[in-house]
Amino acid sequence: MSTTRRSPLGFTLVELLVVIAIIGVLIALLLPAVQQAREAARRMSCSNNSKQLALALHNYHDTHGCFPIGSIQTTNGERPASWLVRIWPFIEQSAAYEQSTFIGNDWSGRGFDKNWRATTVLDVDFLNCPSNPMTQFWTQNASSEMTSDGCPSSIKYQIPDYVGCTGQYNGGPLTNWNGYNGREDYNGIFTVLDVRNSEPTSFKHVTDGTSNTIALGEQSDFVKIMDSSGNVQKKDTYRAWTWHGGGWSGGGGGTAAEAYWKGLTSVRAGINFVPSTTNNPFGMGDYWYGRPGYHTIYTSAHPGGAMIALGDGSVRFISENINFTTLTRLANRHDGQVVGEY
Repeated sequence: MSTTRRSPLGFTLVELLVVIAIIGVLIALLLPAVQQAREAARRMSCSNNSKQLALALHNYHDTHGCFPIGSIQTTNGERPASWLVRIWPFIEQSAAYEQSTFIGNDWSGRGFDKNWRATTVLDVDFLNCPSNPMTQFWTQNASSEMTSDGCPSSIKYQIPDYVGCTGQYNGGPLTNWNGYNGREDYNGIFTVLDVRNSEPTSFKHVTDGTSNTIALGEQSDFVKIMDSSGNVQKKDTYRAWTWHGGGWSGGGGGTAAEAYWKGLTSVRAGINFVPSTTNNPFGMGDYWYGRPGYHTIYTSAHPGGAMIALGDGSVRFISENINFTTLTRLANRHDGQVVGEY
């Protein structure tokens, strides 16, 4: 009687370990490529977001003959609508715009935001970069007038990632030192209406050319500062939209000395700038009552630079290593200087 010797079934321990090791190596090789592909997709999405906003600015200009104002000084202390609210009809938010009240309304929600039924639930997807690691909403207590109107006691407003450019810090005659509030600049595509300026910006004011002038840029990553121990700290509150009312409040209100602007910045420091000292230079740091300053920096979660939309509607990824003089010339709409390569 003959017997047949069968080979053992399955893997030996050594073979299994070899297979696991091979799979581990393959994953290690593929993971960076997958992450790069995902970031490339997010970067493209962010570019499209900026493009939509830039085109909305042009459509607004076609309709009104000027770019939207960033804010307006009021006599009763009510905080006005932001420039984003003014372009709602051009970013498919006509329903919210048409049911909103502009007169006698406090868009920050610190007073009576009569539009709370729209503003506290509105979440416009393309106003946030998909790579943004920070919170995308500002939470606050509703005013007594709002709760009496049926509003919940706790409300939230969207914090967008795209910020209009008011120009170059201290860039020419259209600038004003506003004491501890900081320097106000009026030489960019965006401007405000107050005691120093009574006219919105239009194409005729962009004498350097719209293709050579920044319209808006990203603030989609933490601002990085030094603490007293010399360690880099990440701050998500040092953004131009971060305060009461989120992206729907333009700031302002009150007297000129108390006025401030939201969703706007003038270029005072480079893209993704990290200070090397602890005294929060260039206006980067905590502000009075925690509100943003006039020249918060452009930041981006995309490695190496940030998405910038120019006045002609084009969008470019501008390196954080761009020559700073070139960056400031791009911010100023009428300095008469040659921008050069970037």
